[in-house]
Amino acid sequence: MPSRQHEDLVAGITAAGMSTPETPPTADEMAASRSAESALAPSPPGDLALEEVDLGGVPALWVRPPDPRDDVVLVYLHGGGYIWMTPRTHLAAIGALARATGAACLAVDYRRAPEHLYPAAVDDLVAAYRWLLTKGQSADQIVLMGDSAGGGLVLGALVALRDAGVELPAGAVCFSPWTDLTVSGPSADSADDPVVSGNALRMMASLYLGPADATSPTASPLFADLAGLPPIQIHVGTRESLLDDSRRFAAAALAAGVDCELVEHAGVIHMWIVFDPDLPESVTAFEAAARFVDRVIAVAPSR
Repeated sequence: MPSRQHEDLVAGITAAGMSTPETPPTADEMAASRSAESALAPSPPGDLALEEVDLGGVPALWVRPPDPRDDVVLVYLHGGGYIWMTPRTHLAAIGALARATGAACLAVDYRRAPEHLYPAAVDDLVAAYRWLLTKGQSADQIVLMGDSAGGGLVLGALVALRDAGVELPAGAVCFSPWTDLTVSGPSADSADDPVVSGNALRMMASLYLGPADATSPTASPLFADLAGLPPIQIHVGTRESLLDDSRRFAAAALAAGVDCELVEHAGVIHMWIVFDPDLPESVTAFEAAARFVDRVIAVAPSR
């Protein structure tokens, strides 16, 4: 059963009408959203240090805990349906992951729709990963992480990197990943998820994809050949519209011989780690992610 804190969060989201819109934003709404994002400049959470960096044309934000470990770097991709949000909107969750793992985290500010269509976001993550490699970071000491659209982006980029013959990272952790932009999973329309509906997912997919095929493997990694991908850990709430995206992807990954762990959080809604990183369910997810990081980093050199 979900915690009381989680249920209070759900009540607050419902009362505030914070569900993702089902119709495309107008030009004025989009401009206002971008302006608000640009104005957001939160202080570093707690004892974490922030540093803006240019990854060869792709902006990003370093989030570093005190005395970060030198054997792993996290690369984080924020959610927001490929349309909204930035690394700074996710700073509390990214900071919690940095603390839980003890690792510095590079949060990539990838290009978003509707200004930039697929595959711009995938290209930016691939470029950010290649930048890390050129700076001397070993691939087997990198773990990719992301939530929602960012989780789908992580999985799509793994496919793109593999197909390009680039050495893959040690592993990936995805929270509520959006793996199917055709929005064919039954939970998209049946789940009691106050955050995002099936129709909202379809609207965002249309804005992101433009004329591209929704089954393209780096847009919808559910439809990709997954053989050869590194270990993956997936977290999902059972009250989520994207529950079936996680379940089906995990099944496909296991069938392809990928080390894939699916962690289901009973009764939990979409993007819970972003809404409140201090929820018991969030802490549980971060602790599991930290154990996964330790495991894949320990075995990476011999894989």
